Parts: sequence; structure tokens; C-alpha cells
Amino acid sequence: MSHDMEAMGAASLGALNSGEHHPVQSGEPCRNCGAEVVERYCTRCGQLASNFHRPFFGLVMSSLADTFALDSRLWRSVPMLLFRPGRMTRNYLDGKRARYVPPFRLFLLASVLFFLTVFGLGDRLGWYENWHLDPRGDSVLTDADRTSAVETLKLQLEDEELAPEAKAAIESTIKQLNSGLALPFVDGEGKVDREALNAAIEQNAEKGASDAEIETMKAASNQFARVFENQSKFAARFREWSPRFSLMFMPLLALMLTVLYAWHRRIYVYDHVITALHFQTFVYFLATLLLLCEACLGIGTGWLITIGSLWGIWYLYRQLRVTYGTGMFMAALRTAILLFMGTTVLFMLLLGLVVLSFVLT
Repeated sequence: MSHDMEAMGAASLGALNSGEHHPVQSGEPCRNCGAEVVERYCTRCGQLASNFHRPFFGLVMSSLADTFALDSRLWRSVPMLLFRPGRMTRNYLDGKRARYVPPFRLFLLASVLFFLTVFGLGDRLGWYENWHLDPRGDSVLTDADRTSAVETLKLQLEDEELAPEAKAAIESTIKQLNSGLALPFVDGEGKVDREALNAAIEQNAEKGASDAEIETMKAASNQFARVFENQSKFAARFREWSPRFSLMFMPLLALMLTVLYAWHRRIYVYDHVITALHFQTFVYFLATLLLLCEACLGIGTGWLITIGSLWGIWYLYRQLRVTYGTGMFMAALRTAILLFMGTTVLFMLLLGLVVLSFVLT
């Protein structure tokens, strides 16, 4: 994860600038075409005659100095991207590219800032400390519910035809409830009592269930038990894989746009890729701003989620209208379809992230 972030940061920062702050040795052959470089740039291929193979800190500092001091493209691109949905995309597709930061480079910069904010603030503010179910969580069962559950289980113990395995499982559950544990078959250390769990499965299996079906249920419950016991791995996998999964969403969004505009002959896949890059870049910048507002200003999470969601929906609607010239009704319809498809894709990616959290051990 750290290597990926470093590479993305170097690529995004190093590509945003004009190279004025990077050291150059004139008079040496160009590393790209071999022609002699008289000043800073090769007169044959246009490459900057600077060696980027040097310590990462020096590379970043030179890139930052160059970017924020001299290159006005960044200051022109970001405000337009945030507050004029679709306008920069339309201008870029119309050929007005020199005045803006290239879409993929801006996307990389926004993603680096977002994930640095998420992981940096998350560690400082403890966002990843309680990503697990607590077997002693009082919010799961109230005292009245726990007492009622115990009484119900005691009545089941009075059944003379109760199998020994089921009796043992019920007694174990009663013991756990009396000790304050809210989750059945789980001890205070978060370990699952597999024997009691299997006994409960045998007791509650439908009449006529075959041995193979019961064994299948036991195997599934054992897998869920393993997932429950290794919940701490989710946060680590989230930090490792979420940047990669977010990169996967961009081409998927471009594919969705391609499907929605498939019958428009003058709109090409390239247009959809640029639109998807700009929209996801906007989402990264917006999410970074909202996270900083929560951390620095103490604004409630609910308010920030509401503001971010409404802004994002309005932005997508306006981007479709301005970029593609879509009418109000069709833009609203396509926005609704994209939101549904995008939510489904994000859910599938999140599900894949959860699976990776426990499969890649």
C-alpha cells in the first residue's frame, strides 16, 4: 500500500509542472532521443533534461515548488472542476487542453490527497479502532431482553426428550447470556464455541434434512465463525486494497456511460473516459474537503453525508447536461440509472473487499 501511494504521488506531482524547479545539466545527451540538450528541454523531442532518479523527498519538494509556484493550470482546473460541473470536461473534449491539468494526472493527485487524508486522519482520530462486533456489546441485547431469553431457554431445558448435544448448547448459551455476552456461542475473547454451534445446528435443522445438508450448514457456520474471529483483518485489508478498488471504479463508470450513450454516434469512448475521470476526481476532492471539515470543525457526520450526497447527485446531473448537451429529463433519467448502477458496483467492490479481508490471510 505505501509503495502504491508513493508511486502515485510521484506520478501526479511530477507530471503537473513545467519543470522549472527540477535541476538540469545542459549540454548532455537527451535520455529519450540522444540529441544534445542546449538548455532545459530537448529541441528534438521536447523532454525535460532532468534526472528524476533521485531521493523521493527531493523529487516531491521540487515538484511541489514547481507546481504551486508557476503552473497556473492547477489553480484554473480545481475550482472549475468543483463549481462548474462538466464545463472543464466539455472544454477539454473540444480541444482546449493546454490550459488544464491532464485528466489522469489530476485524478492521481486527487486520489493521493484523499487516501492520505483518510488514512492519516483515520489513524489520528481512531476511525479504525472499533471495526468489529463486540461480544459484550450492550447495544445488541438489553437487560430485559437478556432476562427474557434466559427464561425461554430454561423452559426448553425442561423438555425430557431434549438431546444431550442440544441440552449442552442451551446451557452454554444461558451461561453466556448470564455473563453479559450478547452474541451466542461467543466467549469474552471473541472465540466461537464450535461444538455448541454445531449442536445447535443439529437441534434446529428441519425434519428430514439429510446428513449432507447438515454437514454443509456446519461448514458454512464454521466459515462465518472464522470470519468473526478475524474481524481485525478487515481494517488492514481495507487500507491495502481500497485504493486499488477505487481505480477499478473509473473504467466501470466509463463503461456505464458508454452503455447509456451507445446510440450517439458522435460521442466516443474517449469522451466517456474523460468524463469518468473528471467525475471521480471531483468525488475525491469533495470527500477530502468533507473529511477535513469533520476533523477540524467538528461538523456532524450525518450532515456531511447529506451535503456530500446532494452535491454529488446535482453535480452528476449537471455534468451530463453540460458535457453531453443532454436535456433535463434525459439527464435526470440517466443520473438515476447511473446512481443505481454505481451503487450496485460499489456494493460489489465492497463485498469483494470483505472477502479479500478473510480469504487472503
